[in-house]
Amino acid sequence: MVTTFIALAILTASALLVLGNLRTVAVDTFDAVATYARRARQTGQMTRHVAYFALWLMIFIMSYA
Repeated sequence: MVTTFIALAILTASALLVLGNLRTVAVDTFDAVATYARRARQTGQMTRHVAYFALWLMIFIMSYA
């Protein structure tokens, strides 16, 4: 029971921290994805990375279907 309470408290605190800084999280995520996409296009690796992403996305979706 105590372990469950501690886990829920940590989960709640983490969620509140993310929600409190949602704008910063969104901006940082966008910057990271944009930088990654720019580098992948410049090095000619975009197709390979998109295929790898699609594979993992398909695995993730199928695991919940």
